[in-house]
Amino acid sequence: MRRSPSLLANKKSCLLIIGAIFIISRILYWWRGVRFDSGSLDSWWIIDPTLLRDRPWQSLFYLRTQLPGLNVYIALIMHLFPRHSTAAFHATYVGLGLMLAICLFLLLDRLRVNRILAVFITVVAVMSPVTVLYENWLSYEYPLAVLFCISALFLHRYASSHDGFDGVVLFTALALIGLFRVIYHFLWFALIVAVLAYALPRFRRRTALCAAAPGALLLVIYLRTVILFGVWAPGSDTYGAINFAFLTSLSVPRDVLVSMSLKREISPILLHGFRFEDAALVDVVPIPPKTGIPILDERLKSTGINRINMDSLWMAEVGRQLRRDGFAILRSHPTATLRTIRRNIINYFLPADVGWPFGSESEHPNQLVLAPFLKRFNLIISGKPPRHNYAFISYVANLCVLWFGLWGSARWLKRVVRRRQVNPRDLTIAFAFGSIAYLSAVVIFYDFTDQNRILFELFPLFAVLLGMLLTLVMRRFRLSRLDSVAREAESL
Repeated sequence: MRRSPSLLANKKSCLLIIGAIFIISRILYWWRGVRFDSGSLDSWWIIDPTLLRDRPWQSLFYLRTQLPGLNVYIALIMHLFPRHSTAAFHATYVGLGLMLAICLFLLLDRLRVNRILAVFITVVAVMSPVTVLYENWLSYEYPLAVLFCISALFLHRYASSHDGFDGVVLFTALALIGLFRVIYHFLWFALIVAVLAYALPRFRRRTALCAAAPGALLLVIYLRTVILFGVWAPGSDTYGAINFAFLTSLSVPRDVLVSMSLKREISPILLHGFRFEDAALVDVVPIPPKTGIPILDERLKSTGINRINMDSLWMAEVGRQLRRDGFAILRSHPTATLRTIRRNIINYFLPADVGWPFGSESEHPNQLVLAPFLKRFNLIISGKPPRHNYAFISYVANLCVLWFGLWGSARWLKRVVRRRQVNPRDLTIAFAFGSIAYLSAVVIFYDFTDQNRILFELFPLFAVLLGMLLTLVMRRFRLSRLDSVAREAESL
C-alpha cells in the first residue's frame, strides 16, 4: 500500500498539480525570453515552404526521402493560419507538452510507481530546460516523444482491458510514429502487431482489427515509394547512403580522403562535407533530366537561402555515388568506422542539448536564454560539467535502466513462451526496452552524428523504466528492513 500525503493520494489532485506546474513553468520560460523557433522550415528535412504553400498535394505525393507526417502537419498549419503560422506551431507544441505531462504521470501511476516519485519524475521531465528547448523547436523529436508516451500508456491499457478503443489509439499512435520518421519502418509496426497477437491469443482478431486501418495507411505509403522510386524505405537511397558514407569516412584524415579522390578511388563529394549545395558538385554528379515536378527537379530550395532540396532526383544520384564511396572507404580503412562508432557511443550518453542544433558553432537563441538552467540541470541529471564532454551520471543511470529493461523483458518473454500469460506491466517494460534498444542500435551503428538528439524521442520511456527501477529498489529496501525488524523481534 502506498504511503502518500493526502494531496497526492488522489489521482485528480496529482494531475491538477502537474498541469498547474506545467502552465506556470511555460509562462515563466516565455517571460524569461524563450520563443518558438520555426526557422527549421528552411531545413533539409522539410519540403520547400513555397511548394507546401503552392503545390502541397503534388509535393507530398512525390515526397521521396521521408514519410509525410511532419510535412503534412506543417502544410495544414500554413494553410489554416497563413499569417500566424509560428503562433499556431507554438500552440500545438505546447498542447503536446501538456499531453505528455498527463500521459507520463498516468502511465507511471498505472505501472504502480510510487505516486510521490511519479509526480516528481513527471514534474522534472516537463520542467526540464532540455524539454523546453525541443518544445520550442519545429522538428520531429518532440511529437515523437509524445507519441511514444501515448503508445506505452495505451499499450498497458489495451493489455489490461482489451478494449477496442484502447487498441485503436495504440495502433494509431504507432502508425503516426511511423509516419514521422522512417527509422520506425512498416516492418517495425508489423512486428509490434505480431508480438501482441501472439501475447494475447484470445484477442488476436480484435488486435488485427484495431491495427488494420493504421497499418493499411502505412503500407499504402510504402507501396507508393516502391512504385514511384523503386526503394522499400523512403530516403534509403539518399539519407541511408549519406549516413553510411559519413560513418565510414568521418574518422579518416582529410589528406587520406584527398589522396583517394585524386586516385579516383572515391568521388570528391565527401571533401565538401555536408554542403551539398556547393555548385562544384554539379560537375561531379550531373543534374538528371527534368520531370516537370518541382520537388524532384529543383536542386535547391526557393527560400532565399542556399539550401539543398534533399528530395530532388539529383540528390538520389549523389546518394548512389556516396554509397559506392562508403564501401570503398570501408574496404580500405575498416578501423575508421570503429572509431566513429566509439565516438557515437560517447555522444549517446550526452544530454540532448549538446551538439546540433543547440550546441553548434552559432548557439541557438533559446539555448543562450536557458544556459544557466541547462548547466545546472545537466550537471545534476547527467553529470556533465559545462566544459567537459563526458556525462558521468548518464553512463551509470542509463546502463542501470537498460539492464532493468532487459531483465523485465526477459521475464515477460519467458512467461509468454511457457505459459502464454501476459502481465501488462512486463509487456510495457518490453515495449520500452525494445524501442530503446532498437533506436540505440540504429543511432550507434548506422548514424554518424546527433545520437543524443535522436534519443530524445524516447526520453519518456527512459523515465518510465527509471521510475519502475527506483520503485523496485525502494520496495526491496523496505522489505529488507521489515525482515530485519522481524528477526530482531524473534531473537528477543
